[in-house]
Amino acid sequence: MTSMIEKLKADSDKKSADITTALEAKLAEYQEASKTKSADELKTIQKEMQEQYDAFASERKASDTKREVKGIDTGIVEGLKDVKFNEGYANELTEQLRSKNGTFRIEMPEVKTVTLAGNLTGDPVASYSTRQAIIPSQKVNFRDLVPTLNTETGLYVFYKETASTNNFAVQAEGCVKGENSYVLSEVKVVQQYLAGFTTFSKQAATSLPFLTGTLPRLLMRDFFKKENSLFYAVVNSAATVDTSIETDYVKKIVDFITAQQDLNFNASVIIVSYTDLGGLIKSSYTNGYYSGAGGLTMNGQANGLTIMGIPVIGASWATAGRAMIIDTDYIERVQVKGMAIELSYENNDNFTRNMVTAKLECQEELNLMLAASASYCTLY
Repeated sequence: MTSMIEKLKADSDKKSADITTALEAKLAEYQEASKTKSADELKTIQKEMQEQYDAFASERKASDTKREVKGIDTGIVEGLKDVKFNEGYANELTEQLRSKNGTFRIEMPEVKTVTLAGNLTGDPVASYSTRQAIIPSQKVNFRDLVPTLNTETGLYVFYKETASTNNFAVQAEGCVKGENSYVLSEVKVVQQYLAGFTTFSKQAATSLPFLTGTLPRLLMRDFFKKENSLFYAVVNSAATVDTSIETDYVKKIVDFITAQQDLNFNASVIIVSYTDLGGLIKSSYTNGYYSGAGGLTMNGQANGLTIMGIPVIGASWATAGRAMIIDTDYIERVQVKGMAIELSYENNDNFTRNMVTAKLECQEELNLMLAASASYCTLY
């Protein structure tokens, strides 16, 4: 079959070559005649050359006009229509190639099974999550439980009553009224920076697009962890230590609340660990309490336990076995500016190393105005 296709191609090439040879011969004749022939004779030769070229061009144009797009099987059939396969060609081969409708069929090689293990170099296309599995933040922050006061400078001053005499009395006729005296002391609260930073490369930021959104979350999580620990320690070290002879958790907390109320302070919130919050709730079942009994209520929501109308808040930063009771009229968080996150290239040689520094800071202080307003109690 290959030799027949080559023969057809050779015939076409020979026909084109014959026409080209004829035209070249005519051109050579014209060049030679131009040396001796007259102008009229040269015109005659030119006319013959033009007619010969026009005839060749017309033949090619007619051939192009009649040309149509055909399938490979139709082309093979037309190309081999004059070939007698029985003369010199195996009948078995022609029968294998020819289909029922007379066209020729070409068998493609068998396609092997494609597997990742056998046919892939490198990794397959991955789908990336929009979420990152980072360590969770603490659910409750100390700052959420106390009021916040903004100041213009880093030095905050208030005045605390440190002593007094109460000489109010029934005035006897003609006697001198009693005179009261009060002593106030200036208390200065210097607000310090609670701050931290992290450094990352610009390549990390471009290769991990989520980094610029996740890093602030990580910084804030760790900032609040430290802030909660510091604020809890401030109150813990200054608060009044109360005790109770009761063994039941709920009854103990009732004693702690009333002890604060005996000092004329409010019990605004009770802070315990989550483990102790669960112990308080379970003790209500163990002892047969029902909602409302003894001032204990549960509403089924997160931190939905109240004792004597005072919310009991679970916090992971609270010490197990301890209950902290605060009066929010006598505790405040003072700050110069709110918490701020900044990105900078101007830390040491960041600019030349393509590094970025992210910092988070807040100039603040927790101010426990009267130590006796807070109580730090032992549950077990």
